[in-house]
Amino acid sequence: MKRLSITLIWLLAALFCTNLSAAGPGGQNYPQAGDLDSRETSDLLLMREEEKMAHDLYTRFDDHWNDKVFRNISRSEQRHMDAMLTMLNYYDLADPVGDNGIGEFTNQDIATLYGQLLDRGYISHLEALQTAAYVEEIDIRDLREAISYTDEPPLINSYTNLLAGARNHLRAFVAHIRAEGVDYVAQVLSSEDVEEIVGDYTLVPPTAFSINPGLNDAWYYPGTDGQGFVITVFPGEKIVFLVWFTYDTELPDSDAVANLGDPGQRWLTAQGTYFGAEADLEIGFMKGGIFDDENTVPIRVPGGSILLQFEDCNNGSVFYDIPSIGRTGLVPIQRISDDNVAQCHGAQPGKGGN
Repeated sequence: MKRLSITLIWLLAALFCTNLSAAGPGGQNYPQAGDLDSRETSDLLLMREEEKMAHDLYTRFDDHWNDKVFRNISRSEQRHMDAMLTMLNYYDLADPVGDNGIGEFTNQDIATLYGQLLDRGYISHLEALQTAAYVEEIDIRDLREAISYTDEPPLINSYTNLLAGARNHLRAFVAHIRAEGVDYVAQVLSSEDVEEIVGDYTLVPPTAFSINPGLNDAWYYPGTDGQGFVITVFPGEKIVFLVWFTYDTELPDSDAVANLGDPGQRWLTAQGTYFGAEADLEIGFMKGGIFDDENTVPIRVPGGSILLQFEDCNNGSVFYDIPSIGRTGLVPIQRISDDNVAQCHGAQPGKGGN
């Protein structure tokens, strides 16, 4: 991993970003849609507006409290809304959101709940964080129920990816609550369930640091040398793109073969928005490609969530939630090369940066 050149990094970023765009909304190519029953339809409509409720609340809380955690996660909720719209279009269902503005909902139960939660979140900054955690617990509960009921693979895949994001959002909000010296108490799920999700996650991004293009580099954790990350920051769009070079969860069978490389090699991509020192990324798996074959276009399948955070210009953390393997974990990362450190320092707040 240490030998990866800066030129290769940029080529990889350009290639993968092209694939992300070519895959279309959600990155999926689904077979012919089946028919949804009334419960599956109502679940999908609910999740579309529930994700909008989260987006609208966090947008209002950011406006009121000027806290980057709400700003960042509201951007992620927009991606979740878009994923549900993709499913509505796939199943040829009318969109309940339409041209509704912030705080406007077709589902009157959600409209009422939104008003109640907005008032609660305006009481104090801490109460806004508690309200946001409550919303994520609701989201986790409803996504689980929708997954358990449906047998439609596109819905299961989309809901499962949103579930990984909701768990990471809950972790982020609870970490901020704990940082204020308050023990978090489960509000919708059981305390055991919340503890299993959140665990000891306490990462709160430093307020004095800002993600910037000076972080563009190859990164790794010395304990797993031979694996690593390529990170590219696009400041104009406030987007981070990450490539993770790693291996499968188990060694392949001794007789397993691959035409190129090791059968156990894996690479993942992740992309999402950032504010301050933290980025909320959606993991993607590329499938269906063939080596150096322009006639076979791979597609990107969403597959989990990453909270990417930087302590400073040389150190960061990757917290991942990947449902397909039932794994969550934290990887501390550091730079491989110091070439961009000066640029990173120069881009910090108060030094000409954002």
